[in-house]
Amino acid sequence: MAKAKDILTLIEADHRKVEELFEELEKSKSSKKTYECLTQIYKELNLHAKAEELVFYPAMREYDETAEFIEEAEEEHEEAEVLLEEIKTMSPSDDQFKTKIEQLKKAVQHHVEEEESEIFEAVRECMEDDELKSLGKEFQDAKAKLEGEVVAAIK
Repeated sequence: MAKAKDILTLIEADHRKVEELFEELEKSKSSKKTYECLTQIYKELNLHAKAEELVFYPAMREYDETAEFIEEAEEEHEEAEVLLEEIKTMSPSDDQFKTKIEQLKKAVQHHVEEEESEIFEAVRECMEDDELKSLGKEFQDAKAKLEGEVVAAIK
């Protein structure tokens, strides 16, 4: 039987995947490849954020040590969502396209750095391994359920 992954491991894996997609996007030479990378970034960031908001943040609200981080994290998700929606309506040839991509990348990097240092440290102090693994399963299930909705929103 496969070993259950804890939610922090899954969140980190999502972060690495999005970082790789940003790297691919930066190297992209064709509009087609740019569009493919953006579509994947849109999908991954939306699935990740929605699953965090459904599973991870409610669990964090249970502990004073972690509840304090939620408001800022949700604001960062909102910022990324607004940028994603703006980028979705743009063409790679638009004047503001590269600027918006850079803003999105910086916003995501900031969120990731904060989450993987301060938030994860606080979570590890509050939550037991069993809870983190249970949340990991819920996180994966939430992403699977949300995938159709997120993919439909790309178009």
